[in-house]
Amino acid sequence: MSFTGEIKRELSAFAPRKACCELAALATLYALLSEEKRNEIHLKTENITVARRIIILSRKLLGLELQTDIRSNRSKTRKQISVIVSGKEEIALLKEGLKMVSDKADIFQSRIDPSFSVEECCKRTVLQTAFLTCGFVNSPKKSYHLEISTHKKHVFSDVLAVVEELGIQMKTIKRQNKYVMYLKNNELICDFLGIIGIKRGLFQYHEIKLEKELKNDINRHMNCESANENKRLDAALTQIKALKKLKESKKLETLSPALLEAMELRLQNPTLSLAELSEQSPTPISKSGLNHRLNKLMEIAKTL
Repeated sequence: MSFTGEIKRELSAFAPRKACCELAALATLYALLSEEKRNEIHLKTENITVARRIIILSRKLLGLELQTDIRSNRSKTRKQISVIVSGKEEIALLKEGLKMVSDKADIFQSRIDPSFSVEECCKRTVLQTAFLTCGFVNSPKKSYHLEISTHKKHVFSDVLAVVEELGIQMKTIKRQNKYVMYLKNNELICDFLGIIGIKRGLFQYHEIKLEKELKNDINRHMNCESANENKRLDAALTQIKALKKLKESKKLETLSPALLEAMELRLQNPTLSLAELSEQSPTPISKSGLNHRLNKLMEIAKTL
């Protein structure tokens, strides 16, 4: 199961308990999913929890008995559930009960009326329902991304207003024919999941995020060590080449015993670091002292 599926499965257990929250949930479901077709209202979803919630709340709050139609989607990999409101009286009850009617004409209109999201609990319910219906969150193993999208511009604005009232600042974009609100910051995604009541999924998110960060830190450390090792070996090879040239020249006779000792030490130990070389020296010398002698030899070699 995808990470989004795990979050939605946990969210599915959060059935609204207060009457005001039940209305907020139902209004959000109809606003996001409803389409008017031939004097019927159709709500399509692949989520059986969403379909069940529409049916139960419609019966409880509006007294509507809805029809259902289950078919395979285009790829025939999943079942698409259509929940249908039919009949003039039923649609009139729906318009009145959820305030889904245009101010200019008595026509069905997909909106979340502000009166359904006055209380803090109702705002959270709207956001829970919106995410359950059309939300997505990437596993932090891949990238940090959470979004809610819909092709309905006015409903998008209604949900975004509730999001902002809850203190969440989401970025927005239009992607093809959809309006999208999204987060790409892992801390903000954690805040969002906390606000909609996710606990188990939030713990899992933190665990995956920490594991990813630890692996990244280890990789950075290893890459840094590897880069330093390559630099050290390149420097050593450069020294070896210059010292061999110096050893074959007449200037060898002009070198002090200390410089000759440093030269032989490096030539005999081409892969050792300066610290390791200083430990191998027959006469005690510090790392910086040995480095000074090798640099002096390099300067002499440059004159050849």
